[in-house]
Amino acid sequence: MSALGHIGREIEKSLITAIVKPGSGLKLLKALAEAPGVLSVSHHHARGVGKRRMRTGQLFSSERDVLIVLTEAEHADSVFDRVFSEGHIGELGTGMVFMEKILRGHPMMPLDLADW
Repeated sequence: MSALGHIGREIEKSLITAIVKPGSGLKLLKALAEAPGVLSVSHHHARGVGKRRMRTGQLFSSERDVLIVLTEAEHADSVFDRVFSEGHIGELGTGMVFMEKILRGHPMMPLDLADW
């Protein structure tokens, strides 16, 4: 199948999103890059400020890595389990992961690898 064969609706796909501790996103990205069924994987750093105050005049802030994985639906559960275990999601305060079905999507790839 060509690199662009995954764009259409003929292959069922799932999107796995994980919010993990800072520094874990790149490790997970490298671990999942060649995993079976993974069409695309990306991560970015996120930070935010909450309404809860730590001290008078000082707001609560948090930083996380966000990992986004596009997978073939038949491999989605195994990739989800891998993200959960390698990202230590089950431990208190480490993050969360969720999966959703998507209708269309295509892998991100460098232009020089495209086969058109």
